[in-house]
Amino acid sequence: MAFCEFLNHTCDIYHIKKTDSSPGYNLPPSPAFSYGDKPDIQAQACHFGTKSASMIINQKEPQSIYEAKIKLALPIGIDVRLNDKIVHCETGYEYTADIPIDVQGHHLFVYLQRKSQQEAL
Repeated sequence: MAFCEFLNHTCDIYHIKKTDSSPGYNLPPSPAFSYGDKPDIQAQACHFGTKSASMIINQKEPQSIYEAKIKLALPIGIDVRLNDKIVHCETGYEYTADIPIDVQGHHLFVYLQRKSQQEAL
């Protein structure tokens, strides 16, 4: 079985971008990070390894928090970076990318993290 036949999902990849903008009130510009409206890489063939995923539900006040760590397989040469936003095209779920790992020049895998909500600082 060829590796390209293993890639049965598609995803959109958004690179994080740094902008220097003023928060207003005559304050100096400060760095801000955001994702673009359009994906940098659209409908990329991939495989979400949901069977190897670790999913946790933390019971906290005022509600429980769902967290997941999923393995994503991509063909070699795809421009995926730390903190990129990965969107599963079929489900619409959004994930944040960890450091991509090159597997002997054959393919890439990236651990993705998903949280159901922003946690308090």
